[in-house]
Amino acid sequence: MNIRALTEQWTSILERIKITDGEIIELTADEPSTIQEILSVEEKLGIQLPHNFKKVLIEWSKHLYFRWMLSDEVILPQEFREIFSGEIGWNLEWLQYWHEEYAEEGYASSLAGKLTFFHVGNGDYLALDLQYDGEPPVVYWDHETNEVTLLASSFSEYLSKMTELGCIGAEMWQYECFLGSGGIETNSDAAQRWKAWFQSFLSLQFEAAKESIESLFQYILYHGEVNSREVSVFQSFQHDEILHHVWKRLPTSSREESKVLCMIVGEVVGKDAAAWVRELWVEPGTINPVDRSYLTARCLPIDEAYQLIVNYVEESKGKEIEGYEALRHLSALESNRVITWLEKNCRLPATDGWAALFAISKPSWDDLKHWAELETRHRLTIIHALEEMIREQNAQLKVYGVPSKEEMLDFLGRLHDSEILNTKKAIIRKVVDQVDKILL
Repeated sequence: MNIRALTEQWTSILERIKITDGEIIELTADEPSTIQEILSVEEKLGIQLPHNFKKVLIEWSKHLYFRWMLSDEVILPQEFREIFSGEIGWNLEWLQYWHEEYAEEGYASSLAGKLTFFHVGNGDYLALDLQYDGEPPVVYWDHETNEVTLLASSFSEYLSKMTELGCIGAEMWQYECFLGSGGIETNSDAAQRWKAWFQSFLSLQFEAAKESIESLFQYILYHGEVNSREVSVFQSFQHDEILHHVWKRLPTSSREESKVLCMIVGEVVGKDAAAWVRELWVEPGTINPVDRSYLTARCLPIDEAYQLIVNYVEESKGKEIEGYEALRHLSALESNRVITWLEKNCRLPATDGWAALFAISKPSWDDLKHWAELETRHRLTIIHALEEMIREQNAQLKVYGVPSKEEMLDFLGRLHDSEILNTKKAIIRKVVDQVDKILL
């Protein structure tokens, strides 16, 4: 086992994950174990540590650990959607040997004869199975089923195979699609597809991706975001060309990819996609209705968009319109017109999407004063909407047309005094403390 080569590969993976806006815990490696430390642990455990594992501790490190996690926005291939993080580690102090009598007394009977070296975050263990003659294999123990699964024929093979797969894991669900009768298989069809995707994802950086429309689409479909940087680069391409690439990809796209493709149309193409968006209301195809509402809000005139989306929400749910469903569709409009619709349709509890929809619909000073004089459902909606506005890190969430800070504070004071519940009073006091966040 080439320790230096593995370390370089691990460091490279972590560096590239960081560049993709993922999170990492840097690789840390303590000094090697001393012979005396090894002997002390062996005496404590009542066994001799396996030769090759002991060699890793003495020649490399007695405690090594690192972890990576992809950004939440990354769109993984459907078959690999559970592979969102990776970690490798061991520690001389973590070692625990499960004697047969000890294991049988507890719920972990299948851990008998195993030396656990890593405690997985979900409660499972990675272990060396000392019941085998010669080099012990690495196994995975599931704390819920008490089942043991073979991962690799040795500790060095485990490190090698995990590295080849990008150090994924350590939970079973992250590499179970690569398991065969002999443990982790790095040359299976699934493994080859994963390695190709992971390598391409780590290698394709924005500066290179913006050189062609194909690579730009690929970059965005990896990262799941259409920010101002991407929109700016798209301005150098014709809208017809962009739409062509969207239409080409939509039929084979996952729901997450389809959403991003619609974002490209909405943020870049806009009104030039109006004809296509109108067609979606006749024949939506594979487009998610929520994505269609977003496209409608971005690409059609506001009057037309408002009517189409409101009609859909009302007709699809009838009289029992759900707040979160209304939020998913009508929030795309970001229009004060929605507040007129909300006055009639909002219900309690206000926190079931109604307040969030009010907050994003550009409420005015007159709206606040009017709703404060209506029913309980309206008053609670504006209280929770104001709470939403100070909680969210969105500079667009403001109350429009407030004459002055003093008048807003006076209004909040009266709202506070009219409330009976202390929980609602506490929310209003919190809004008062942060009132500058919601004023233009």
